[in-house]
Amino acid sequence: MQTAQLTAVEVGIHDVLIATDFSRFSDAALGLGVELSRRYGAKAHVVFVVPSDEFMLAGPEAYVAAKDAAQRDLLQLRDELRRKYPYLDADDCDLSLLEGEVAQSILNFARAREVDLIVVGSHGRSGLGKAMLGSVAERVWRQSPVPVLTVGPHLHHAAGVTAPKNILLAADLTPAAERATRLAIALARQHDAKLTLLHVIEHWPAEAQADRARVMQGLKERIAALIGEEREGLRCSFRIEVGGVAETILYTANGIEADLLVMGVHPWNGLLDRWRWPRACQIVREAGCPVLTVRGDVVGDEKFS
Repeated sequence: MQTAQLTAVEVGIHDVLIATDFSRFSDAALGLGVELSRRYGAKAHVVFVVPSDEFMLAGPEAYVAAKDAAQRDLLQLRDELRRKYPYLDADDCDLSLLEGEVAQSILNFARAREVDLIVVGSHGRSGLGKAMLGSVAERVWRQSPVPVLTVGPHLHHAAGVTAPKNILLAADLTPAAERATRLAIALARQHDAKLTLLHVIEHWPAEAQADRARVMQGLKERIAALIGEEREGLRCSFRIEVGGVAETILYTANGIEADLLVMGVHPWNGLLDRWRWPRACQIVREAGCPVLTVRGDVVGDEKFS
């Protein structure tokens, strides 16, 4: 298959990992992942993880039964993919059953296959109440050095994600936003999409009240500097809003009918991260379009070390 390049940042998409849980909530992620793989001429790796830590607590018989059921589901999914996507063959797509802690198993597989993009869905299949779009998905997109496309349960703008025409970039002026900006620019150029850079001021500083115009102009200049010389020939606009960060980003994404939301995220540093950085979780969980997250601490073209 021919490969494609996101030439503006020299990021190639050759291998896409799609994490499935066999539920209706992951169908959208699976479909988008397969279509993205086809568009970029990449190989799709579809994986399901049997959470050994959970099922072993229920006993070895339950674990064996879970593995058998998952294997049957994978075979059924293979047949469904062949019917729905008749152009797929063994060189285009493979299916794998993994065992272990779910998030780490996904990341380990991504490392072994040197994937360029991970696609995860929303809620998990587990009868134990675990949600894919909970700690599992969050750990994936906070630990992965490659971009992660998350499809949440409130998806209603999905058709354009394989060739986005309206991209919203959450520009928070932190190092995490710089790498996200490079990827957003690359996607906007490749697909001739409109790129909207949004910066949200949650609390207007009291000392800035007297000269709001000057402060706003300074912020616009800083946001424009994220793009710099790349702005030439790029259809882009800048917005500065005041309000709750997550709520404003979600409201803007819906208002402009964004078919892709791009944002930088902080790396995972433990379970307390959800309390330290709750906004990203809320945005990914409630977004009406797929969210492409990019970790801000990755250097250059680093993948998995």
